Amino acid sequence: MDHDALLVEGCKAGNQQALIGVYKKYNHMIYNTCLRIVCVSADAEDLMQNSFIDAFNRIKTYKGPSAFAGWLKKIAVNNSIDYLAKRRPVVEKLELLPEISDYDDAAEEEFIEYRVELIKKALEIIIPEYRLILALHLFEGYDHEEIGQILKISQANVRTRMSRAKKALLKEIGHLQHQQVTADSSSYNERRQK
Repeated sequence: MDHDALLVEGCKAGNQQALIGVYKKYNHMIYNTCLRIVCVSADAEDLMQNSFIDAFNRIKTYKGPSAFAGWLKKIAVNNSIDYLAKRRPVVEKLELLPEISDYDDAAEEEFIEYRVELIKKALEIIIPEYRLILALHLFEGYDHEEIGQILKISQANVRTRMSRAKKALLKEIGHLQHQQVTADSSSYNERRQK
């Protein structure tokens, strides 16, 4: 029996150490999953806690053979989607992209940081439905069929929304780049006139 199977069996038996073991093993993964969808750290923490509570309450329904991590992640994704549905008009700040690892080339690192910030800002601007479908696909790795099941829409609708979401993201990145170029050239012209 693998480690996850032992933890699951312990949780089903009500073993406190097994519950703690599951939490310690998966809390970062579940937090990051929630954060990528809701984009607010405090909300992601609450959703993570609720997801573990839901999972522990439903642990006896877990049958396998699918990966336990996937089962747990699906609970977190569904909780996050339900949360967003209740707060639909609110646009949250986005802090979902991972930290950039160290590079030897400072110019390359600066360029990558610039691109990451552009993407973060563009994701803040696009509508929540687009941000959600991009997060599920790009960050969580769900395919079109899985996204369709999660959102309760057809695969054709998933492909359409995905295409529109990518176009909206690229459009916002373009707008942000144009604003940056305009600001940079204005600043340059002001310095030249002095």
